[in-house]
Amino acid sequence: MAEVTQKLKGKVAIVTGGASGIGEATARLFAQHGARAVVIADIQDGKGRAVAVSIPSQICSYVQCDVSDENQVKAMVDWTVQKYGQLDIMFSNAGVVGPLAHPPLR
Repeated sequence: MAEVTQKLKGKVAIVTGGASGIGEATARLFAQHGARAVVIADIQDGKGRAVAVSIPSQICSYVQCDVSDENQVKAMVDWTVQKYGQLDIMFSNAGVVGPLAHPPLR
């Protein structure tokens, strides 16, 4: 296994879609690489909370957020900055599968 560096030491990150898949793996890697805080933002409440508690609680938080709602995204970013005093990384990973994935062009 490769040596883990502290490239993200002191950084605060938000990972949208962080409750599973690539987002979950990214949140875990950010924590391993020294992030001071990782905020998991997802609409999957149970999964998001489970991932957050599986990463050391002083590092990871969960916020329920539907990224298709601009007001929820703003509130999530504001909450992060208020709680941690900064935001350094925004990993926009959330996605939609199905008919809403490709809305008609206007």
